[in-house]
Amino acid sequence: MRPVERLLATARAEIGYIEKDTNAQLDDKTANAGDGNWNKYARDLDALGVVYNGKKNGYAWCDIFTDWCFIQTFGLELGLKLLCQAKKGVGAGCSGSANYYKQKGQFHTSGPQPGDQIFFTNDGGKTMYHTGIVEKVTADRVYTIEGNTSSAAGVVPNGGCVRDKSYPRNAKYIAGYGRPNWDLIKEEESMPEMTQDKFNEMFKVAMAAYRAELQDNDCGNFSADGRKFVTESGLLVGGNTLPNGEANFMWQDFLTREQFATVLYRFAQKFGLS
Repeated sequence: MRPVERLLATARAEIGYIEKDTNAQLDDKTANAGDGNWNKYARDLDALGVVYNGKKNGYAWCDIFTDWCFIQTFGLELGLKLLCQAKKGVGAGCSGSANYYKQKGQFHTSGPQPGDQIFFTNDGGKTMYHTGIVEKVTADRVYTIEGNTSSAAGVVPNGGCVRDKSYPRNAKYIAGYGRPNWDLIKEEESMPEMTQDKFNEMFKVAMAAYRAELQDNDCGNFSADGRKFVTESGLLVGGNTLPNGEANFMWQDFLTREQFATVLYRFAQKFGLS
């Protein structure tokens, strides 16, 4: 799964979460619903102790939700780099968060892309008052996932829940988009997606190579008496012949149930038990 898709999967899983009336039942999506701005996203980031310049649970949390999605998906260090944020900074606020992108030259006023952080303004872009994550873009609309909003039409700051929404791309209240530098994880993005079939094939190749290393007469001294007994009694017979002419018993290779049954049968025959 590509990095942007991983981020969006994290955000989508949170749709329907409602902020809490008190600092309790924060992990339940709908329990203890209220308007106290208490939420699990600020709790988790507060617990890290280095994300913001102070504890933020109980405050407006739209930007906190966005930061949580990045850090939850990519970890603390990489998450903050993608957000252009320094530790113990002011990224919990929308204007501060937008400024971090601007300082890195990663703020765009047009051309949104999935994974961008969208910023909303009500004063022509001087300040930002709401934010979210761009999920999808069409010719005329931008689709988002936002924290601390509602299902009502238009921009709803401090709305109290996580929702998926959409807006006209030319809306005056869209100030712009902060774009993470996905090249920070370019190596991961360029890797082919692992499927079960690919894993199975890789496992077969690796296992064949591993077994090839075991299929000779290498063995430990502790088994000398046992090896002598089974070879002299005929309980075990070598497979192919090694280049030096010795029978290859492959002492350290795996023993299948089929082979084990054959050994037991030979034992029974040898000692009159069958």
